[in-house]
Amino acid sequence: MNKRPVSYLQTDPRWKDLPYQVPGETATIGGSGCGPTAAAMLIETLTGKTFTPVDACKWSVEHGYKAKGQGTYYGYFAPQFEAFGIKCWQLSWTNVYHNPASKVHDQALEYLKQGYYLIALMKQGTWTSGGHFIVVWWADGKIRINDPASTMDSRVNGDINTFRNEAAYYWVVDARAYNQEDDIVSYDKFKEYMDQYRQELGAAAPAPWAAPYISKCIDAGIMSEINGAIDRPGDFLTRQEAAVMHALALETGKTAK
Repeated sequence: MNKRPVSYLQTDPRWKDLPYQVPGETATIGGSGCGPTAAAMLIETLTGKTFTPVDACKWSVEHGYKAKGQGTYYGYFAPQFEAFGIKCWQLSWTNVYHNPASKVHDQALEYLKQGYYLIALMKQGTWTSGGHFIVVWWADGKIRINDPASTMDSRVNGDINTFRNEAAYYWVVDARAYNQEDDIVSYDKFKEYMDQYRQELGAAAPAPWAAPYISKCIDAGIMSEINGAIDRPGDFLTRQEAAVMHALALETGKTAK
């Protein structure tokens, strides 16, 4: 399952009229910046650092990826993501526009299920009258999309069959660590959780039935009261469980283990 990425619009009034151009043209971010805007969404999502369409368009122009009189060269995405340590590659050089049965679509959707994001180049139809890059982030009967130029429902929750018919090329962005981070707990994070759990157990008020056992353990020096809470030996034992164990050991003359 993918998490919803950061959303940017190339038509945002803050930058839509800013230049995205090379000498000899007058193109703007709003008119031609869908590719860098799509990249900016995912780079900011995966790095947590602000990276707007303005930043992405600037990088594209400086590194020679703005196509004069058009939009952005297909070769832009891999090096742009690589600049941030993110793996990205074009899935296939075969144009699958109007070929909804192509296995390339199946491969692309399988990557989504594994936690990757996609950037897709759409051709004439629902998303564009020419060519348009969009971010694809999940499919559960519909294709979930961050469209750099629209928030219309038909373009952000696209019908899967229409999508397969109108998508031409895909770029795969490795976001597995980001999308799966809630399922993977590091040792340090696990230790933090367990320390917190121990504190909660130690601070919990004992059940009334456990009070005599706890008192007996305190009198015997096995347990002590510290800041209103009672220390307990061992992990995953409530203090009343530990008290019963030790109190019974005292009664039988056996050392508690």
